[in-house]
Amino acid sequence: MMRKIRKKLNLTQSELATLAGVSHRFVARFERHKKVSFITEDRISGALVRLAAKRNPEAVRQGLQPVLQAADKWHQILYLEPGSEVALEIEKLSGQSLPELKDQAAKVASFLRGVSNTALSLTK
Repeated sequence: MMRKIRKKLNLTQSELATLAGVSHRFVARFERHKKVSFITEDRISGALVRLAAKRNPEAVRQGLQPVLQAADKWHQILYLEPGSEVALEIEKLSGQSLPELKDQAAKVASFLRGVSNTALSLTK
């Protein structure tokens, strides 16, 4: 997947490595699904996202719409009333209590919005 994105952005592995601040060997390993550190993976992925956001900010904004919709759905769980039909169904499907679900929903919604805000800030 990363190789496809890199090629769509017309980057060589060496150019991506320079943008990411890593060796071109790490980019090659990463593209071949070989083990690289989390930091290296983050640098390479971040460089691709930053470049994509600069070159086509509208595509990034459109790509974030499903993420923001998912955040909204998670956020709706916070307003479920204990014992309501929807709450009982979600508890049954998930195997978790409503308080557990609300705790998880708050974390996931916050994470998704944070990621979206970070990506949107790159388009400016």
